[in-house]
Amino acid sequence: MSKKSDNHKSHSLAPVQRQTLEYLRSYIADHGYGPTLKDIATFIGVKSPSTAHFHLGRLEDKGFIARGEDGSIELVELEELNQSSSPCAVPLLGSIAAGAPIEAIEDQSVNVDIPPQFIDSKGDIYCLQVAGESMIDAHIMDGDLIIVRRQETADNGQIVVALLDDGTATLKTFRRQKSGQVLLIPHNPKHKPISVDKVDIQGRLIGLIREVH
Repeated sequence: MSKKSDNHKSHSLAPVQRQTLEYLRSYIADHGYGPTLKDIATFIGVKSPSTAHFHLGRLEDKGFIARGEDGSIELVELEELNQSSSPCAVPLLGSIAAGAPIEAIEDQSVNVDIPPQFIDSKGDIYCLQVAGESMIDAHIMDGDLIIVRRQETADNGQIVVALLDDGTATLKTFRRQKSGQVLLIPHNPKHKPISVDKVDIQGRLIGLIREVH
């Protein structure tokens, strides 16, 4: 049932998928069978089992697990989980609003360790701490550390660090309209999109770090 994939590399996983895989490994080792979707959803901090189902699908697509027709889960090549696990230090540049825009990014002499798969030749990498809950439906919570690749442009649908004309910064999904205006879209129905004529893109979200208690 196991099948090795050419792309079977742990660095291809999003942080939440890595957490899910680690949880599967521990649970199956303890119980001899896989957890329920509800168990997985609870572990990764989401309410909907469909979100857990999505991440299981991604793990299966990438060759980390195989699922039977009865819903059983089989882990594939567990040793891959521990490859490229040495952390790399990048600067923590301050806070970013996931809510109403707050102060602009300020350089600080603080470094944080992130998984090395986020370090490559495609640009500078830095971290910010999230303040607010406007991105919770994108699974970005208050207090999370986000990993950002520094860049000045963005494609529609990408989550970006945006610096506004008044010097405030915010974390939102980028969308350019036909009129040329930019919408900065939250992922929380309690928050409204921000419409601006122009915006200074400071970087694009490529990962996040969350401490699970």
